[in-house]
Amino acid sequence: MPKVLADNEEVVFQEGIPEEPLHIYELLMGAFAEQRRSVVKFTVDGKDALQSGDFAKSFELIEAESLSHDEITLRLSIDFINQMNTLEDSILAYQINILTTPWSEVFKQMDLFIQKIQPFADLIDHVSPYAQSYSPPWKDRIDGVAKAQAETLARLLTSFENFDPAGLSEELENGFIPLFRNAIKLFSEDIIPYLKAETEKATDETSNA
Repeated sequence: MPKVLADNEEVVFQEGIPEEPLHIYELLMGAFAEQRRSVVKFTVDGKDALQSGDFAKSFELIEAESLSHDEITLRLSIDFINQMNTLEDSILAYQINILTTPWSEVFKQMDLFIQKIQPFADLIDHVSPYAQSYSPPWKDRIDGVAKAQAETLARLLTSFENFDPAGLSEELENGFIPLFRNAIKLFSEDIIPYLKAETEKATDETSNA
């Protein structure tokens, strides 16, 4: 008899257990969404279907795990911030070298530069949907950061396209770096503490249910 476990509890389906794992995944995603949660692990007979993309056509045991949207956003935020431990120092050094390095070398490093700042873009991209969905106290500020980030990245790319080392250096100094500092301050002082508190609250409510 096939069995479905969600967060270690057996799931009872009113119309019987669906045959296809993908259908079960979609049903669980819908049910968890109503609880501000998402499926983060979905194994079909011991194989992780989310990683492989293979949901099979039948099963004996499905095990699903979920996390609250607060905790998912918290974990992603901390992960991206940890990836940027040396970003400010690296960008400062890059900014200083722009005007003393041949432009051909600067241009060759464009992809590397974009790769370095990608975690910052990912950080904002991943927290913005949460802010839009739940309107936390810091929503307006993260919206402002997202707008400013899009603008400074556009100006940086324009500087590369126009072969403008002076413009690139100026935008890093007066645009990107101050924005980065303000964003990290916002996360450390407001967003991370808020997400931790919401995660703890959700955990307490689940354990008391």
